[in-house]
Amino acid sequence: MIDGLERAVRILDLFSSDAPEWAVSDVCRALDLPKTTVWDYMQSMVSLGLLRRTGRGRYRLGWHAFQLGLRARMTSEISEPAWTEMRDLVAAHQETVQLTSRHHGEVVHLEKITPRTGVRINATRVGERLPAHCTAAGKAMLAHLSPRELRGVYGDGPLGSLTARSLTALPALEAELSAVRERGYALDTEEAFEGVCSVAAPISNRHGDVSWALSMSFLEYRLPTHGETYARAVADAARRLSEHAP
Repeated sequence: MIDGLERAVRILDLFSSDAPEWAVSDVCRALDLPKTTVWDYMQSMVSLGLLRRTGRGRYRLGWHAFQLGLRARMTSEISEPAWTEMRDLVAAHQETVQLTSRHHGEVVHLEKITPRTGVRINATRVGERLPAHCTAAGKAMLAHLSPRELRGVYGDGPLGSLTARSLTALPALEAELSAVRERGYALDTEEAFEGVCSVAAPISNRHGDVSWALSMSFLEYRLPTHGETYARAVADAARRLSEHAP
């Protein structure tokens, strides 16, 4: 079993920014392994999401591998203080709190804590991806891109939608991101899931780069009475995390 795990890791280690795609025959030559062995391993890794097939009969790292890399990064950089802040937010407000990162035009849910009492928002799960422009967390991070960087993500649009309230035009998104920068937090009003709203604030590293976002999700009817309080609490927690981020 150890030998099998070692072989799987050796295969995964071949994939890099300089060599992102590999064919079975190339892996065989690089590792001096039989073709049947490499084929079996790579098919198993495809089924697990560690690898994915391209249209040319070659392979790239899969989304599960990317998720594991993100989780490892979080564990080493900001996981412990983030969990502390998230637990405190959930305890104080009895709402669902998430920690996210952005990958191009999508957000990835890295951590999530739901309250033991009250309403739990189960629309998302750890590892799930959503369009960044449809979420408060995504907008909190997108707001810190330059206009050129934003165009690099979305081109000239149009933008996809998840609900009838999702932003679908780039100018509308740009106006929203300007408002996010002005008030210091982002808001999602049923743009990702009907009946669910979220507030989010960016978390920057010690270099000032926005790498993560902290968000709180709740039922839409609570927005008028609790939205501002939730936003301030999330923004304060994100600010503290930024002060101690690596």
